[in-house]
Amino acid sequence: MSTRNLMEADMAGNQNPYVTKFLTIYSQSELSTAGTRGYDPQTYVDTKLDLKLTPRIYSTETRLVVLTGNAGDGKTAYIQRLESLAKDQGAAFSAHTDNGCTYTLNGIEYQTLYDGSQDFEGAKNDQILKEFFSDLEGTAEPQGAFTKIIAINEGKLRDFILYKKEYTWLGKQVHHYFNWDSFTPHNSLVFVNLNLRSVVSDNENEPSIFDLILDRFLDKDGSVGFWNACSPENCHYAGHCYIRYNLETLRHTDLGPIVRHRLKQLFYSVLFKKIRHITVRDIRSFLSYILINKYSCSQIQSALDSGLSVMDRFYYNAVFPDDEKDRLAQTMCDLDVSLTSNPKLDNFIHFHGPDDELCIRLLVPGQEEKQDQPYLKQLFANLPQGTDDNDPIRRDNAHRYHRSLRRKLFFESAEEQMKAAGFPIWKDFLPYKKYDRFYQVVHAREDQHFELRNNLTLAISKSERIYNEIIGSENLCLRSTSTTKANTKGFYSFAASDFKVIVKDIGFQEEFLEYTPNALYYRYVGAGANPKNPLELEIPIDLFEVLCRIREGYIPAASEVRTFFLNLEMFKRRIASKRPDKIFLTDDDSTLFEIRKDPVNNLIMTKVGG
Repeated sequence: MSTRNLMEADMAGNQNPYVTKFLTIYSQSELSTAGTRGYDPQTYVDTKLDLKLTPRIYSTETRLVVLTGNAGDGKTAYIQRLESLAKDQGAAFSAHTDNGCTYTLNGIEYQTLYDGSQDFEGAKNDQILKEFFSDLEGTAEPQGAFTKIIAINEGKLRDFILYKKEYTWLGKQVHHYFNWDSFTPHNSLVFVNLNLRSVVSDNENEPSIFDLILDRFLDKDGSVGFWNACSPENCHYAGHCYIRYNLETLRHTDLGPIVRHRLKQLFYSVLFKKIRHITVRDIRSFLSYILINKYSCSQIQSALDSGLSVMDRFYYNAVFPDDEKDRLAQTMCDLDVSLTSNPKLDNFIHFHGPDDELCIRLLVPGQEEKQDQPYLKQLFANLPQGTDDNDPIRRDNAHRYHRSLRRKLFFESAEEQMKAAGFPIWKDFLPYKKYDRFYQVVHAREDQHFELRNNLTLAISKSERIYNEIIGSENLCLRSTSTTKANTKGFYSFAASDFKVIVKDIGFQEEFLEYTPNALYYRYVGAGANPKNPLELEIPIDLFEVLCRIREGYIPAASEVRTFFLNLEMFKRRIASKRPDKIFLTDDDSTLFEIRKDPVNNLIMTKVGG
């Protein structure tokens, strides 16, 4: 039976074969995880690797391309895509295995190796690498009509190349690449670390990987035909199916871009937390789960026929799945927008159903199909009947209704309508009140007018219990002792001008990679600063949030200190080991005395606060 006839047969049975395909992309799929690895022509998207690195590979001067990164970063898929394009261009393949191939194109021999860090078919890893790198041995730039492309673990590359005398020239290049921040490799070599790639990026001149993959999955123009079988004409369950609701919401002309933007900010938040690198496999997996969940058409239809609630499978709930073990899903649950409190909004949700005119008015008009409404109305109709109603099912319904409607409002609410009603706008649902400020500095990649530098200086000074805002912002003040019994407190002082807020770039790698900085760095740049080994405090968004709150007068709880302040404490100790330019003393936290040396080394004490 032809593919077309197979599709028509599946449509006739209310089945979409592409749903099964997308289920295999999810990392925790109960069907198969075959779609999480390798090159899939139907769902592959062209990134900067394809647009910038591929032409460089086919440049006659290129001899070696090294791809490093985490599992799931897309190294194998990219190399297999490269091979597929070469085949289309008439390349002659002389060898092809499950770990790479050799082909000739335009008189140049290309050799690929998908994983240079493992044994293969009885051959030891070192022997495989020795054969692969044989043309790059020697003390001078390699010559010959060849190009080699390898995906390899950074540690393995170091161990194999740096400590072998036969790779004198290549070893020097590898050493400098790993150890010199500003080093640009020889033009015959390309090193790309996919661990630096960001799936959400802020370059206005190029789409992010998030947008590219989501566009491909949504198939808005129907060019692939992923969702033709899901139309009401082809599926009797379309009016009740959460997959159709999820897809049509994100495909909607007006509502779709709004939901996409807000979803993207959640991925930015994960990036800024800096606890997990989001790989291409991660985002493909999670976007598949958000849109499709993990059930086949037959399972969905069985659930709908039996009256089982599928409330948790609508996209706005699927973004925060409590019980899933997917890497990205677990991190996203920490950002659950239903957990931030606002008494006025919470009260409104409790007393208004999803079909209430006041509730409908808060939402951006979207698609006409409202597959989620029956489930929301059922939950609202079965809430506890008063404060004395302890029925566990009704209490759980209240929790589920509140959670679902809050999440729906985060994604689908109209900003102006929320403001007019006196409710928080969608950004206020995020667990970060300083998200915009953090994002602005990351986007600008600089701290304009040193404003943030001064604010962070004051925040760190306040964390040391110095409360004079002028002194605390003009000087980084660190307690001389941690004891709480001393009557007089002393503070080592370092001028704020000795510090700078840095937003790091990735040098030449940004030519090939989508990139968004994921942290700020508060760096010492005063006397004795070492640019090659900078003394700096890494500030991801969680620490940034706490420091901003400290600056505003907040005193962190012990649990927050344990969670966020380890790096801060280490930074303080390293700074305190340097010679301060002055010392502040106080016995009442308000009256401050400054002790400094004059030009002839006399100690001068001056009252400066109080």
